[in-house]
Amino acid sequence: MGTKTALRAVRGVAVGVGLLLAPLAMAAGRAPTPKECAAHPTNPAVKGGCIVINRALGNCMACHVIAGTTMDGNLGPALRDLRQRFPNKQALFEQIYDPTINDRYTAMPPFGKDHILTKKQIREVVDFLWTL
Repeated sequence: MGTKTALRAVRGVAVGVGLLLAPLAMAAGRAPTPKECAAHPTNPAVKGGCIVINRALGNCMACHVIAGTTMDGNLGPALRDLRQRFPNKQALFEQIYDPTINDRYTAMPPFGKDHILTKKQIREVVDFLWTL
């Protein structure tokens, strides 16, 4: 293998790894932009972030402060440090699926129970929220 061929191979691997890791970096710590949602629809955490900012789906920023969004709600708690507030992803999933189990007077809609989001979509939202 010549030097040029070896350099091309190394460059190809570096670009490939970068493309694989880019969606994870975008999701970490903030909501994705609409452009990121269109460009990286396969990463579960990015997909979850896209659901969170989609007004026709999660629309979470209507009630919650979320890093990376321009519209911050003030009805619910800020969506950050969720690993400290929930013992595991399953507990967070259950809160989103049907928050009335923990507080029957909550203003938060039961996204799963009322079929607003599918279980798969809620798992993606949980994957995203776990990055905050």
